[in-house]
Amino acid sequence: MDFERTTMMQFSEIKRLIETGHTNRQIARILKCRRTLIAEVRRGTMSGELIVAAKKQEMKNPPPWALRLDWSSIEKDIRDGHGIKQIWEESASTLTSHPNFFKYVKHRFALLLEATVTLREFHAGEHCEVDYAGDKIEWLDVKTGEIHKAHIFLGILCFSQKIFAWAAVDEKKANWLDSHRRMLEFYGGTPRVLVCDNLKTGVIKAHRYDPDLNQDYVEIAKHYGFAVVPARSKSPKDKAFVEGSVKIVMRYIRFIYRRRTFTSIAEINEAITESIVKINGKTHTRFKVSRESRFTELEKEKLKPLPTDPFENAEWKNHSVHPDCTVHADQNFYSAPHIHRHKEVRVKISASRVEIYLDLERIAVHARARGKVGERIIDREHLTENSRAYLEATPQTVLAHAMFSHPALHALIDGMFKEDTLGQLRRAQGLTRKAYATIQKHGRERSKIWIESAVAQMSRFGRIRVQYFEELLKSEMKKVTVSQVDRTIVRKPGNPMVRGHGVPKPKEDQTNIPQLTLI
Repeated sequence: MDFERTTMMQFSEIKRLIETGHTNRQIARILKCRRTLIAEVRRGTMSGELIVAAKKQEMKNPPPWALRLDWSSIEKDIRDGHGIKQIWEESASTLTSHPNFFKYVKHRFALLLEATVTLREFHAGEHCEVDYAGDKIEWLDVKTGEIHKAHIFLGILCFSQKIFAWAAVDEKKANWLDSHRRMLEFYGGTPRVLVCDNLKTGVIKAHRYDPDLNQDYVEIAKHYGFAVVPARSKSPKDKAFVEGSVKIVMRYIRFIYRRRTFTSIAEINEAITESIVKINGKTHTRFKVSRESRFTELEKEKLKPLPTDPFENAEWKNHSVHPDCTVHADQNFYSAPHIHRHKEVRVKISASRVEIYLDLERIAVHARARGKVGERIIDREHLTENSRAYLEATPQTVLAHAMFSHPALHALIDGMFKEDTLGQLRRAQGLTRKAYATIQKHGRERSKIWIESAVAQMSRFGRIRVQYFEELLKSEMKKVTVSQVDRTIVRKPGNPMVRGHGVPKPKEDQTNIPQLTLI
């Protein structure tokens, strides 16, 4: 009787099948065990009490190598969620083999459970899975004393199971795309299919058959030439390899560096790089070779080559082309062909370029300006002739509004248009709108005086700005003093409550009053 290889679960299942009327051969085929074992259970020579007693006897008489280990420390590491293999490598690799250590730990702590595994087969260079680890790695900011959490991005090639990992400050779009770029450069090639989770930086709307992908994610897929196949919602088995690699990497890092305090993201990435090299260099239990060897020998040459130009993180925005033939992007103004004015366009802002797209056609491209804010980057081929632009409807409308406000404002804007019509159009619109708002609020008569004074002030100093014009109007309003307003009090006649303005009393006759003579 072999008590060591028989578990209580197996014994209970054999006993249940015997009671249901199955033969020894049928039970052996179902449970994949020896018929002699089933016969012993049927005869009653093996029972659950004997199995439990054998286990207890084994625990009372541990092997010699087990007496040399600190089992309280090992138990603490197991409770903290560290892997059995990592614990064996650190504490018992010189004393016994991993299978012996694994069996003894299983008997002593009963923490490991048997599971059913379905293997999936992949072709070299075909599939890659990516995801973020649920657990974060904490690091301490020495300057502020704050504790931050680093987000860990992981990728794995499904054929060789070579793992990549990288830490970033957050999971926003820029770090999501940058992690993909680093991963593909780490592998030295591009797989044909990439499986990701349904996070918003990658998938806008999840769908089993036709998901909506983020535009920036589509751009990086087109640049490197891989197809994005998001996993089904609430189906982690669709990316089982990367889910398993998350456990492997995080357990390894937490165990090896459990006594270390990280002080920066760079330190975390150094530790991750060291851990990944060790994990990829170990012999795989199923392949019998390391992940690195399997990747180098069988999969590396099957990957698609990387493009010559590296991918640049870009930001997409929707804008309409202004009547002055420019689009506002990145706090500057970039020109577009004048035939597309008032149309909705998409602007792609990368590190070095600004591209303007109408539908799927690129209609303009400019070098990204890195100078002062509000700079105008104009391609003269995008503009009409200045004389033609002067006769267009929008400048003429602005001039009409200026004439309505005040002739002085009309003369100022007319001179601006003669210098550069489209370049001064936005500023002229702002001036006329401020003047019109003042007239609507304070009346035409008083506002004309303020507008004339403000225009004269701007012309005198050569500082024609909308903000300055608004400040001048406000200061003119404050100049209205009390002396300029008629403050005379007009009292109604016949008010008896006001001294000196009531009904006058009749005067007394002074002739009949006796005169007093001083002696």
